[in-house]
Amino acid sequence: MSTQQGVKLQIESDHVVLDNGMLKLTISKPQGMVTGIQYNGVTNLLESRNDEIDRGYWDLVWSKTGSTGTKGSQERISGTSFSVIVENEEQVEVSFKRTWDPSLEGQLPSLIIDKRFIMLKNSSGFYSYGIFEHLAEWSPFNLPQVRIVFKLSKDKFHYMAVSDNRQRFMPLPDDRSEKRSKPLAYPEAVLLVNPVEPEFKGEVDDKYQYSCENKDLKVHGWICSDPTVGFWQITPSNEFRTGGLVKQNLTSHVGPINLAMFLSAHYAGDEMVLKLKPGEPWKKVLGPVFMHLNTTTDGRDPLSLWEDAKRQMAVEVQSWPYSFPASEDFPKAEQRGRISGRFLVHDWSGSSIFFIS
Repeated sequence: MSTQQGVKLQIESDHVVLDNGMLKLTISKPQGMVTGIQYNGVTNLLESRNDEIDRGYWDLVWSKTGSTGTKGSQERISGTSFSVIVENEEQVEVSFKRTWDPSLEGQLPSLIIDKRFIMLKNSSGFYSYGIFEHLAEWSPFNLPQVRIVFKLSKDKFHYMAVSDNRQRFMPLPDDRSEKRSKPLAYPEAVLLVNPVEPEFKGEVDDKYQYSCENKDLKVHGWICSDPTVGFWQITPSNEFRTGGLVKQNLTSHVGPINLAMFLSAHYAGDEMVLKLKPGEPWKKVLGPVFMHLNTTTDGRDPLSLWEDAKRQMAVEVQSWPYSFPASEDFPKAEQRGRISGRFLVHDWSGSSIFFIS
């Protein structure tokens, strides 16, 4: 699926629309919430029953310095200013920024947050990344979690895929309601006792069942069979995730919900929480990640979209670091160093010596 149309940007009073002829992405202005994704004849792949602030968004969890644990206050990151960073036929990049000043002390974490969205010509999807900055003179805080959330249409997306051997038709969000489920040991886990589709009766639904180690968490998402559409979140690198390659992270779950996790204390606890100290400056680029949309044109099985998504994931990984993000805070390939060589690991409990190239 391709088109010769260049990327177009339409700026309205309360929204901006990015359009490359393959899809249209609608974002609230200046808040930077994704309110609509139009693709393959579907007016909106997101859950249009939800309020506009509850369809596609960045959010975070923060707590006051000195606090312990992984919980805190949640902020759905809302921009206060909008600007166009790049606009030409090949690429559009837009910015939704929120700043901070001492009058917001205790209400929001002391961060400048710049949410960016990018659409490229002849690309079946869009990219998003965030630039987070904390100045040394600002009050410190803890930051347990940062993520992107997409809530897809529950009428359309029923099949979820996380890996080759972890994919299936999923219960509806309605099945988690009080009249259709029984609460278990913690809020995320419920027993389905009267689901809309009887085949799910007796199952336990729990979003943690679908977690994945970072090293394997490169693509996951949902499939709609009528019309045939796939929505996939592709993470091309682990350099901006916390916890390392074997850290577990959330993926997709009943909603249908799709997550891009950047900072997360899940499965690790308080030691994984980012804790800024007094007088400590901090700046971090999170992403870009790619939201890939695909379809079939030859009557193929809709589940073949998973194989196509994996091929696109390989393309994105091979393209890292991307050359197109406009922020000077995202170093391009020619601005990065390279390390090569061998590690010598001596096992002092025995006589083994390991060479790792």
